[in-house]
Amino acid sequence: MSLLDVYLQKNGKKRYDVFKQTGISQQMLAAVNKKNVSSYSVKTIQAIAETVEKSEGTVLDELLQLEKNTAYFEVYNTEDLLLAFANKESHILIKEDYKKEIEELAKTQLSETETLGLELGSSGTIYILGEIFYQLALKLSNKNTDQKKLENDIRKYKLMKLNEKEYLLYYKHLDY
Repeated sequence: MSLLDVYLQKNGKKRYDVFKQTGISQQMLAAVNKKNVSSYSVKTIQAIAETVEKSEGTVLDELLQLEKNTAYFEVYNTEDLLLAFANKESHILIKEDYKKEIEELAKTQLSETETLGLELGSSGTIYILGEIFYQLALKLSNKNTDQKKLENDIRKYKLMKLNEKEYLLYYKHLDY
């Protein structure tokens, strides 16, 4: 989970904003993003606090609370979803109007039962052949790079409807 990205998103900011406002390197922020809050340096907490315009204590408390709870990366558009995929987020919350686009992408996937039936019936070789044909079709399609990336990455996730306004994408391998 990339806790820093989730925290900044909840405060309407991105790592780039922290870099731009405080000068703390993007490489350092990327490294911190993969760590527990307890390993954040004072300098990092100060930079985050300055960017979100809160006290260091408040930022630390909120980060610790977020770490304690299951934090979902919230997605409102394609840019957010690509960032979530790049960060390898395990749980992605699809919000509001963007859920319609995700429903369309998810319709192209076989259900879990259909996939299991095919894989069992072919002793697993259908998975390999299917992947080859899928990658070939994706390369030959005239879709833009972002659309191809979305279609490819979303295959690693399961879609679960939480309510009328939200869907949750989570890594398929988390079920095993």
